[in-house]
Amino acid sequence: MNIPSKGIWVGLFAHIDSVTRGTLDLLLELKKMGIKEHGKEHFVSEAKFRKINGLVEMREWRVGGNAGNAALFLGNLGVECNLSAPTRPKMLMEFFDGLPVFVWGLRRKAAKMSGKNDPAYEHLVIELFPPLSESGRTIISWDPMTKEGQLDAGFWENMDKGIFLLSGLHLIEKRKKINEIIDRLREKKMKVYLETGEPTRNMKYAFDRLLDEKLVHHIGLNEKEAEALFELRPHELVDASKDLEFGVTIHTPDFVTSTKTPMLRNMVDAIQAWAMGDLRHYKQVTSMPLKRVANGETPTRSLPFIEVLTGLGDATAALDAIRVFDPKRMEKITRVLPFYGSDKFPSKL
Repeated sequence: MNIPSKGIWVGLFAHIDSVTRGTLDLLLELKKMGIKEHGKEHFVSEAKFRKINGLVEMREWRVGGNAGNAALFLGNLGVECNLSAPTRPKMLMEFFDGLPVFVWGLRRKAAKMSGKNDPAYEHLVIELFPPLSESGRTIISWDPMTKEGQLDAGFWENMDKGIFLLSGLHLIEKRKKINEIIDRLREKKMKVYLETGEPTRNMKYAFDRLLDEKLVHHIGLNEKEAEALFELRPHELVDASKDLEFGVTIHTPDFVTSTKTPMLRNMVDAIQAWAMGDLRHYKQVTSMPLKRVANGETPTRSLPFIEVLTGLGDATAALDAIRVFDPKRMEKITRVLPFYGSDKFPSKL
């Protein structure tokens, strides 16, 4: 499939993440406020969010949101993409400085040049490492933009054909908005890659509609989502999907498996380099030992350290969409990744 010069389209939401490392004291305070389940996102009232936010002293500001994380990864890789950003606070847009990430209004412009005095919605990401927890991270947010499913009008008006990475549906509260998104998507000529996200009731509803109307061509999800949406283990789902009209990629901390296997090893190694904090680690990652797997999946590697937990699923979906729908570009990425950060790495992929 030929990808148009406008690049890949990434939606739905982008916002600010403030990331902190979880402590026992913080988890105990959250428990007092009714937040006992970790490894998921909690939407709270503005007052409760401000109270919890006040407990955090040290934090790092990062790009957040399914679309934001995917666009940041693609931009750093040198892949031009179009970002859906219903609100564009200057603080958020500055993260894309120098990257080939674009947004749409009346015309297309670099994300860095589109910053406005919009509200900077913040999601508090509490990263949890063993032995404190095995859950990965807990997210606490007050974000009307995401919860209400506000849409980026310029993005939807100009998107017509190419690759569309669709994610964030699990965060929308009202089905009316989900229906509006699906109705808009029906009018487009896109190759759609759906990254499912947490299997909420509305996510399951959107998932069923998208599949019934044959609007999705490939699905990315983790093991928990695979079991919730299909009631199948990863290897069972991959086997079952071979007779369906869409492909599947399942990513877990220990392995990735897919109905389409070419260049899966390269994709996994690139994402693990990103997890270590920089794609410059790619060559180092390829020498790390592989984890053991049970059913012929593509294993992840045992890394010396992990710098980033949040957004890895979004980065995986972004690169997987290229691998599945634009294999020629993926081949080029695979050839040059060992040279990332040097003069041999091209400015645009």
